[in-house]
Amino acid sequence: MILSDLIRTAIRQIFRNRRRYRSALIGTTLGTASLITVLTVGDSVEGNLGKNLDILGSATIVKVQWSHRESQIWHRGQFHQKDLDDLRKLPGVHAVSPAVFLMGQSVTYQSLKKPGVRLAGIEPSIFQAVHLPIAEGRGINEKDLQKGRSVCVIGKAIKDALFSEGDPVLGNQVYIQGMPFRVVGVIGQAEDPAFKESILLPISVARSKIPGMYEIGNIYVRPINWDIVPSVQAKVEALLKGNHPGYAGAMQVISYHDRLASIKKIVFTFKFFLYSAIVVTLILGGLGITNVMLALVKERTTEIGLRKAVGATQKAILVQFLCESLLVNLAGAAVGIVCGAVGVYFLQQAIDIDAAWAVFFASVGASIGIGLMLGVLSGVVPASSAAKLDPVVAMKFE
Repeated sequence: MILSDLIRTAIRQIFRNRRRYRSALIGTTLGTASLITVLTVGDSVEGNLGKNLDILGSATIVKVQWSHRESQIWHRGQFHQKDLDDLRKLPGVHAVSPAVFLMGQSVTYQSLKKPGVRLAGIEPSIFQAVHLPIAEGRGINEKDLQKGRSVCVIGKAIKDALFSEGDPVLGNQVYIQGMPFRVVGVIGQAEDPAFKESILLPISVARSKIPGMYEIGNIYVRPINWDIVPSVQAKVEALLKGNHPGYAGAMQVISYHDRLASIKKIVFTFKFFLYSAIVVTLILGGLGITNVMLALVKERTTEIGLRKAVGATQKAILVQFLCESLLVNLAGAAVGIVCGAVGVYFLQQAIDIDAAWAVFFASVGASIGIGLMLGVLSGVVPASSAAKLDPVVAMKFE
């Protein structure tokens, strides 16, 4: 019997026993659809998570600063515009932001005074490099920087100390070293508690108007995603130490590996259990097909004996039952692929992501491969059992 005849016979048998295959088909379909949906959407969600500073916080930040206490090499602790320009050209860098800090300052509003304030001269890019949510108003923008506006964004602790609950904050003037600054925003729940006691100023204003705030001593670098943080850190360190030869001992390039590892561990654990559930569903579908086919072999014992008596070889019987198993699994995989594509489409609309179609097609290929593998594995035992039947004994079977 040629292969096309075997396939047609297998199709007729599947259609004849479609009700018995139904539960196994549903299991295979659900497993395949889940695999495609989770792989495609999960890859996009994980990619977005790796770029989302609101969720990751400081875990993906690379911070550069000068340390005078840990080094015996004197250095006045200043980075230059060339350093910033060079860092922004590095591959894998999303944002670079310089910062100038001055500790222990006082800020005044009307008759109230708040000591122990940290002044921070910043560029607007700091909101891309560091997670600094704005609870009220806005942050420092490019126009503030270019026009040298005397504006500021204050931390929550400063707002609570200077303003009564319910009093308007935005638009009022606070005084720093006797100079007025108009409040345009309030920092929300920043991960770094130091920002609660900080006042953000345009770096151009801070460097020109406030003594001691000229030299850039800190730089924040944010990679484009969490996978390349170690490589970006190494590139940043090599570049800056090359720009400042002789002062490498006074430079610190810091990243927060422990925080990033903890987040990745949580994601891995979630993915492990999710994929495990999908694999179990697929295996159960394959076992269901095996059980159905074993029952069918028993029911069709007389038919198998008659076929062998009229010349059907052991190989032909084996191939016929393997064809049935393969076709059932591939049918479930085909329906699962359609359901998975529909699921991916609706999920990307619902959670506003762009699905990686390269991953989708790869998952479709994986689903077809798994369908073929399960078809062989779930059919090999029933097929072998059918092929080994003795024709004389089989024809006497009641």
